[in-house]
Amino acid sequence: MHLAGTDVYLHVMFYLTLLLTIAGSVVYHVAQKSTPRGANPFLSLAVSFGTAALACLLLLLATDRRSASSQGLGQLNWTSLALGASVLAVEVGFLLAYRNGWRINVASLISNSVVSLVLIVIAALFFGERASGRTLAGVGLCLGGLWLLLGR
Repeated sequence: MHLAGTDVYLHVMFYLTLLLTIAGSVVYHVAQKSTPRGANPFLSLAVSFGTAALACLLLLLATDRRSASSQGLGQLNWTSLALGASVLAVEVGFLLAYRNGWRINVASLISNSVVSLVLIVIAALFFGERASGRTLAGVGLCLGGLWLLLGR
């Protein structure tokens, strides 16, 4: 199989983007679990969000200065605010979960498995995505895994 330049780029980006989320998630959970117990969680998150905001602004200016204008802001909708609220919920949730005794090797696995199950339903109801037999088999495995993890 021979891929043209654009196809190769898209193929590489397909996997690199997922690797970026995996690497970011690993660092995320290690940093959350390692945050000092005595540190105020909201101060810690404010510094984290400030770092992320600064990085986003620098990347925005480096890649697309036009989007930094009021015209760029006009292209945004409710999703930016919803994403901000959801990021805060995830951040506070994991930080407090780890402080309250959840193990790093269990909390993210349970959370991500349940989120995946919920998203399968949302994908079908709101985005018209259909679950294949393989996906449904994966759902069964996730449910089995949750039963094993949560069983006492």
